[in-house]
Amino acid sequence: MATKSSARRARPIGLAALRGFEAAARRLSFTLAAEELSLTQSSVSRQIAALERQLGRSLFVRRTRALELTAAGTQLQQAVQQAIATIDQSVDEIRGAAGARRVTLTTYASFASLWLAPRLAAFQRAHPDIEIRLDASDRVVDLRAEGVDLAVRWLPADRLPAGALALIDDVAAPALSPGLLAGARLRGPADLARWPLLELDTRVPGTQRLNWQAWFAFAGAGQVEPAAGRLVFSFVDQAVQAAVRGQGVALVRSPFLQDAVASGDLVMPFPQLCMPAGYRHVLVVDPAAARRAPVEVFVDWLTGQFRQAPRLSG
Repeated sequence: MATKSSARRARPIGLAALRGFEAAARRLSFTLAAEELSLTQSSVSRQIAALERQLGRSLFVRRTRALELTAAGTQLQQAVQQAIATIDQSVDEIRGAAGARRVTLTTYASFASLWLAPRLAAFQRAHPDIEIRLDASDRVVDLRAEGVDLAVRWLPADRLPAGALALIDDVAAPALSPGLLAGARLRGPADLARWPLLELDTRVPGTQRLNWQAWFAFAGAGQVEPAAGRLVFSFVDQAVQAAVRGQGVALVRSPFLQDAVASGDLVMPFPQLCMPAGYRHVLVVDPAAARRAPVEVFVDWLTGQFRQAPRLSG
C-alpha cells in the first residue's frame, strides 16, 4: 500500500494552476496573464496563491505596479515553460491534419510591422491551411522553452548562432520622401543637414555603429552639424514612417530600405553611398520544429522573400 510520503512524491502539487503561473511569470503581470488566458485577474491571483501555499514558498515579489520572480519562482518557471511547450507540441502533433497546421514566429516589433506583416497576407492566400502566430517583441525568446518554432533576429554580422541561416547583410543609406527632395539641389552628403535628421535613441541596439555621424564619415563629409536639428525615436518603424511623412531624412537600413524605395515611399539622394551596417538578419529554427511540414513551407517562403528582395538602384 502506498504511503502518504510516496503519494506526495507522485503528485507534489496540483497542476491546474500551472498555465496561469507560466503566463504570469512570462508577462510579469497577473492582469496580462488573465487577458491571455481569458480569465479574470482575481482567478489568476488565486491560482498563484494556491501554488504558493502548496509549495510553501513565495513565487513572486508583489510591488505596487510590478511583479518580480523570486528564486523559487524562477526555478519553477523554467520547468513549467519547458513542460507546457512539450505538451502543446505533442497535442498539435496528435491533432495532425484534423487540427490547425500552425507556425509560431518571434521577431522584433519593427521588423514585424514594416517587413513581415505586409507580406503575410500573400502567404495566407497561398497557404490558407497554415495558421501563423506572430510574437512581435524586442525580447529574445527561448524557442524550445516557450514553444516557438522560429525567430528572425537582427545580430552583429560576426555573430551567427549555431544552425542559424543568414538572410541578408544589412546596409544603410539616407532616404527621404520624394516631396521633400523635390526641387532640392544637393551638392554633397553634408547638404542633407538642411532637413531634420531622423535617428534612433542611443540606447537602441546597433546605434553605436549605425548613426548619422558614422554615415557622414563613411561618405567623406567629416563632422556635420544638423542645421535643422534632430528628431530622435525609440523604434526603427517610427523613424521610417516619419521619413515617409516628410518630417526629415532617415538613415534607413536593409531590408526596410529596399521596400521603401521600391514602393516609391522614399528616395535615396545618394544611392551609391550604402554603408555596411555591421549587422545581419538571421533565421533561427527550433530543431524540434524544423521537420514539421508547415514550418518547412514557411521557411521556404520566408527565405524566398529575401532572395526576391528589390534591388537598390544606383
